[in-house]
Amino acid sequence: MDDESKYPNMPGWKGSKSTGREAAFAVAKDITGRRRQVWEAFEPYGTAGSTCDAIAERLSLPVHILRPRASELEKLGRLYALPEKRPGQMGHNVTVYSVYKPAEAA
Repeated sequence: MDDESKYPNMPGWKGSKSTGREAAFAVAKDITGRRRQVWEAFEPYGTAGSTCDAIAERLSLPVHILRPRASELEKLGRLYALPEKRPGQMGHNVTVYSVYKPAEAA
């Protein structure tokens, strides 16, 4: 398996059940456009960043669509997790992401 077919270049899956692997391959064809959409949604928040929950609400998408893309973008060095946490939709603290590295955000 080449690097282009491995996480984070392609969606990942957990466990040995075939359903996760099948789902990852099913969404892989649209992943570049979805990642671009997610990155562009974070861009206006600048150094303050935002949460996947807030972005999901703004885009009218389920948060479970945003979180994996944000994790992939972080692994690819396109989004950065900030030290700050904010309450998410469920009231628990969640990661704040920015298109700027935290050192640049300070």
